[in-house]
Amino acid sequence: MSSFQNINNSEHNPVISEFEAWVGILYSCISADNQITDSETATLSRVLHSKEKFIKVDIAPLCAKAFNLRAELGQLKYISACCELIEDGDKETVFALALEVLLADGTLEKEEKNVIEVLSKQLKLDAGMTSKIIEVIFLKNKGNIRGI
Repeated sequence: MSSFQNINNSEHNPVISEFEAWVGILYSCISADNQITDSETATLSRVLHSKEKFIKVDIAPLCAKAFNLRAELGQLKYISACCELIEDGDKETVFALALEVLLADGTLEKEEKNVIEVLSKQLKLDAGMTSKIIEVIFLKNKGNIRGI
């Protein structure tokens, strides 16, 4: 956690916890096309609550902070700030969950594709791993009902 402290002390990262970083990344994904559907919101909540680290964590205030910071910093700068706090062992998981929430409504718009590319680069994921994750998540979500 010392690197976490260094980021916040030296660079004044407005994202102050890994919880905020996870929610910030996923929130940025569902808001990439500036239309947040009920299915995307439900998927965001479901995927976070399925993770042990989010047991007893109230995500509502984290989402409110994500909304404000994304508006203040802009999409790309906010994603970058969030990625700084994602631990190495969680990077692939966060990326997979980001794709999951993006595909919740059954579509992947141009803006959403751009966010995925940026997220992959900011998380410094291996291109091969990125491709595998994308392939699996697309297969898993094939045939989803659009816009529920």
